[in-house]
Formats: sequence, structure tokens, C-alpha cells
Amino acid sequence: MEMSEAEERRIRDYVNSQSPEGDQAGVIQRVGSRRILGRERDLYDVHCVESRWWVITDPTNLYSQDDFPELEQALIFHIGLQVFMAERERTDMEEERLEHVSTSWRRFQQAVDAMNTAGEAEDYQAVGIKCRDSLIALAKTHADAEWIGDLNERPKAADFKGWANIFADRLSEGRMRAYVKALVEKTWDLAVWLQHNSNATPVDADIVIEATGQVLNVMSKLMRQQEVGPPERCPKCESYRLEEDIEQVMEPEPGYYESIVCGSCGWRTDREFTSLRDHFEGTRVLEYLTTPADGPSDRLGHERLPRLGGATGTNEDA
Repeated sequence: MEMSEAEERRIRDYVNSQSPEGDQAGVIQRVGSRRILGRERDLYDVHCVESRWWVITDPTNLYSQDDFPELEQALIFHIGLQVFMAERERTDMEEERLEHVSTSWRRFQQAVDAMNTAGEAEDYQAVGIKCRDSLIALAKTHADAEWIGDLNERPKAADFKGWANIFADRLSEGRMRAYVKALVEKTWDLAVWLQHNSNATPVDADIVIEATGQVLNVMSKLMRQQEVGPPERCPKCESYRLEEDIEQVMEPEPGYYESIVCGSCGWRTDREFTSLRDHFEGTRVLEYLTTPADGPSDRLGHERLPRLGGATGTNEDA
């Protein structure tokens, strides 16, 4: 299967970052793409100097072909590992979205913790109470948000349905708006039902947790979209597959080229060159290059840049 130059470079850089210097990537072949559980994974066959790997994306990981002779074996392991990690990270959320629902998400985490130790019907009822509190916290957190605008009548602080319907009106439209309104109404009713259900079961509580988590995830995504706007599209083919392409070079001087490339049609912005010579002027180069990314880079006063493979230097001012 064909792949763009930027795509090949991205996979090559990833494999090289995981391999010793004497076993760098050579031939890279894109051998397929699979959509599983709603997410598309790209599949690559990578030949290194001394080894051979399967590379699978979203998230990107590599698997030795000595351990997984068949691609299907590696893919099954990759998906299984993701499912296992998803269960362990049930209460994790991307930081950029978490900032919009941090208070309610903390209460949601308490509901999950309560579920993990529950054993009796009243314990499962308590899960319903914590899920309800999480939804109310979401409403209270954003009741005065700037994007709410003017209201003829403000719902009561604990009126989650009232506030959630306003959120849906401000953050979505059309069928998405109808879905969000239905989701928040049914989830609230379910949480209240669980709270008062003296015969609550583990399955009841687990479903309420899933529904509550879905509401918080949907709302956080809509709030994030409202903040940053819709994703950019390629001006040539209108594809969303725009990717940052960074090409590191050593000649005629050390630096790197940066551009945005369309993974669908190959359209590219003008390439901008950043010279490491200019960037490192006045910096002790060897100290910078040997400082870990989480080390005292701030003390040196420079933003951490992509590493150049095989870069060397002396402990002198650039």
C-alpha cells in the first residue's frame, strides 16, 4: 500500500527511537489498515539492519516478528493490550479535556472507587448517589461560563437536566443536540433510579457508571471543540488528515524543516527551516544535548527541540 513521505518518516523515526544505533530501520512497507472498535489502525512491516518488526498505530507500538511471526497475532495482542489498559485507565481523561470537567470527574472517580469495593445493594445505591453528584457538579462548574450567554431564566443550581439542556443548545446543533439532550436526560433518570433501587445489582451500578462517564466525555469534547474550534481541513481535498512533518537535516547546516502535510492528497504548506546554530547561540551545546527532556532545560532558557540523530558537539559555546 502506498504511503506519504511524511508517514514513512514518522514510522521510521519511531522505530529508530526504539532501536539501538546499529539496528536502524531500512525498508518500511504499509501492509494494511483495520478499523476495530471504531478506531483505525495502520499496519507496517519494518525491516531493520538486524531485526524485523510489525508496527501498529493508535497508539503506535512495535512487535518483533520473532515473537509474532504473523501480523494477525501482533494485531490481536495489540488490541487486547489496549482493552486491558482501557479497563485500568477507566477514570483517565486527556488533560486538555479534563480541565473542563475536573470537579465532576473527581466525583466520578469516587463512584468508580465505590463500585470496586461494593458488595451489597446499598453499596450499589451509593454508586448512584455519587454519579448523580458528579452530574450536578458539571452543571455548577459551567453555570457561569462565558459561552452560556444571557438567559431569561436560570435553572436552580442542582437542576442538572435544566443546565444540561442549555449546554446542549450552546455547544451543539441538529442531530448532535438531540442526542446530547436525550443522553443527559436518560443518564440522570438512571442515576436517580439506582439511588432509590433497594434491589440494585452490580450490573445496574456498572451501567450507570458507564452512562455517567459517557456524559462527562461527551460534554468535555464539546466544550473543548467550542474552545479551539473545528479541526482544520486540507484546502485542496478537504481531508482532515493534516499532520505536522518534521525533517531533520545536518547539511548545509544542522536544523530541521517543518511543514503541514495532507496524508490524503499530499498537499503541503511551505517548509520552514529552523537553524540549530541560531537557536543554540550562546548555549553550551554538549550540556544541552545530554540533558533529559525533564531535566534543567528551563535553566538553559531554551525550548526542547527534536533531537538530531547522531548529533555531536563540544562543551563550548555555539
